[in-house]
Amino acid sequence: MFKKGDFVTINNRVGVVVLTGDELPGDSTDHTGVWFGSDENAVPEIWTIPTEYLQRGPEPMLKH
Repeated sequence: MFKKGDFVTINNRVGVVVLTGDELPGDSTDHTGVWFGSDENAVPEIWTIPTEYLQRGPEPMLKH
């Protein structure tokens, strides 16, 4: 349903798809790996979320 680079939303939070279900370890084909951006943690966190919980996100605003 989603591909890498797609913006998605869940609980009013915007994230970006970084892993599809086929790329996740184990039997997670019905999940999607989502990155919600950085916080003060130096290690990026990718959340595995059931794909059915995600909605297509807004189009990004490009700035330079």
